Amino acid sequence: MIKVNYRRDRRSMLPLSLVLLLCAACGNDAQTTNNTGSSGGAGISDGSDMDASGGPLTDESINTPPPALPPTSPVDAGGPVDSGGSATNNQAGRPPAPPPRPTMSAGARDSYRSGLAAAQQGNLQAARDSFERALGSDPQAFQAAYNAGVIAERMGQDAPADSFYQRALTIQPDYEVAMAARARLLVRQRRVPDAVAFVSDIARRYPGNFLVRAEYARLLVIAERYDQAVDEARAILRFDERNVAAKIAVAEAFRARGRTDNALYIIDELINGSDPQHPNNGPGAGDARAHYLRALLRVEVNRDVPGAIQSFSRAVELDPQFAEAHNNLGVYLLQAGNVSTAIEHLRAATALSPSWAKAHLNLGDALRALHTYDEATTELQRALQLDATLFEVHYNMGRLHGEQARELASTGLDNINRKLALLQQSQQDFQRYRDALGPSFATHPRASDVGQQLERLTSLITRTTTLRDREQRRLARQSAQATPAAGAADAGAPAAGDGG
Repeated sequence: MIKVNYRRDRRSMLPLSLVLLLCAACGNDAQTTNNTGSSGGAGISDGSDMDASGGPLTDESINTPPPALPPTSPVDAGGPVDSGGSATNNQAGRPPAPPPRPTMSAGARDSYRSGLAAAQQGNLQAARDSFERALGSDPQAFQAAYNAGVIAERMGQDAPADSFYQRALTIQPDYEVAMAARARLLVRQRRVPDAVAFVSDIARRYPGNFLVRAEYARLLVIAERYDQAVDEARAILRFDERNVAAKIAVAEAFRARGRTDNALYIIDELINGSDPQHPNNGPGAGDARAHYLRALLRVEVNRDVPGAIQSFSRAVELDPQFAEAHNNLGVYLLQAGNVSTAIEHLRAATALSPSWAKAHLNLGDALRALHTYDEATTELQRALQLDATLFEVHYNMGRLHGEQARELASTGLDNINRKLALLQQSQQDFQRYRDALGPSFATHPRASDVGQQLERLTSLITRTTTLRDREQRRLARQSAQATPAAGAADAGAPAAGDGG
């Protein structure tokens, strides 16, 4: 039976347009809030982990001027922005427009587009080489620097990724996509104060870039500075009342404070608009992040899992590079019994964010459900390598080894020895899980389950040890009985060469 734990973990972080749940509770740990198990330790991320690596590759136009309206999300934005575009543009006191952005040179375009094509095909090294060639051809090609950083993160190379993001920001200091990617990298490294200070500086220098300021508001939520987050978002809305990113930041702050009903109301209106006769017609209807947050809130407010699956699916449709949405969709599909489709989305999450321990944990749990034990073990071990504090791995390993043992026949000494080794390994896994929780284990939701597992394993190990000893004695008797017969046959046979 799948059990869902909706307890919030106040240590989480935030998401990237590459990966998991939504920014609400925060702190400095790579764990997720809403630890949702699919019978194991798989978990839903609320995006506050911000474990996603990099961001979406941008294929923004390199020849056209900035659009009249800013993109809807600071993370998903791929193109140049100006200061707004709403009817309030001429409002007194409006901050100055962001600086212009250089156009990529003709000499860099082919390499840049080759990089995008290679990335679409999954050839990360070729993509990175192409982006670096574009940057070499045009040192002002900030988009190429950013995308090279995304690819580096997907290759698990955080230091080069950070360098590329900073290079993009050196060229275009208010480039909100590179800023968000670097901020999230810092959060994933548990450097939340550094991330807040970094984005705060850019927001202060470029107050007319509302995408930068909306991302700053979201980082304030992660830092648990909720009042400041709401104030920052509302300051944006005074000048651009339809700004989707700012409204999402307000909803995230409300959600983090436990005002989930208010948060869901904001998001529903953002997606649906004000006319109930024409839903999905609001300014956020095409924003993947809005649908992602709606999915989280649908579960938290109404326990509406089918609705959450629908919203996560829409988020993935709108942004196929949204690793967090892939991860959460995979977890809920796994809970619903759709294992194969769940694995597809969880593979996408790990491909988009290879350094994200929680995504590997969830994929390992799904593969276990499919009885693909070797690959499941690899994924779980990878999760633990990435985050040694992710103790849920031990729980899932315990289940995996126990299930493997049950599938082995209790006949034949090799099978019995293998079964016994797996049972002992399962016992050790559950003990590690219990020990990792320390004093909190006594009140943990899984305490009873783990206690029963350990009790059952002790009994099974005793019985299997007895079975092994019995089989060893049987084989020894069988061998002893066969040895005299063989000796007698040898004694009665003529020696070689005696026949003459």
